[in-house]
Amino acid sequence: MMFPPFRGFVRVFVIVCAGVFLFEQLIAHGPLNAPHLFNDFIRFFGLEPYLFFKGLVTQAITWVFLHGNLLHLLFNMFAFWMFGSLLESTFGTKRFIRFNLFAALITAAVILVYSLFDPSTYHTPTIGASGLVFAILIAVSRLFPNQAVLLFFIFPMKMKYFAWLMIGIEFYALYTSNNQGISNIGHLGGALAGYLYINWINRSTGTIKTGTWLNKLRQDWEQKRRRRNIRIIYPEDRQKFN
Repeated sequence: MMFPPFRGFVRVFVIVCAGVFLFEQLIAHGPLNAPHLFNDFIRFFGLEPYLFFKGLVTQAITWVFLHGNLLHLLFNMFAFWMFGSLLESTFGTKRFIRFNLFAALITAAVILVYSLFDPSTYHTPTIGASGLVFAILIAVSRLFPNQAVLLFFIFPMKMKYFAWLMIGIEFYALYTSNNQGISNIGHLGGALAGYLYINWINRSTGTIKTGTWLNKLRQDWEQKRRRRNIRIIYPEDRQKFN
């Protein structure tokens, strides 16, 4: 397996998330041994719609740095490193930082709107970088659709198919596990953020091509329009146009 370089904003983000997780564990299991303080910490810095709408708007950013357990942290940081390194090398560090900020805000907005229709999530804090991971996944799949990825570290699959598979799983699980500790709506919000950001780049700069079906339809229509203006001149009719 080829591992990407561990540097740039990817390294900074992973280190910060690991440091925050260690601080969480010190609060919950360290000298303080204060589970109630840990719960308050998660509620204050996680994304809880009730507190956000009460004015704690900083949660729209801080929630991505928190993680519930070691497995949650390791999975997100590994995926952020593997896919995020490719995207950072493509975008450059500054644009990659802006991309993650955009993804965090859009994902938070989706979670907040969803909570207005699902009261069970209104007082539930959401934490973790999964939204960023899904945003990166969709962005990479659109920029490098034929890039190979190993499903379950065994089965090779193109990025475009892998991304669609993950989105399908999240939609299926939305109403079966969203209230059981997994924020599937957060994952889908991140996927939406990645899709919107790449579309915005295509329209504003035109420097990154994705070859989407919409672009193909537009190109086909422009070619047909140009064909209607083409006049074919046969040799016997050449003198008529001299």
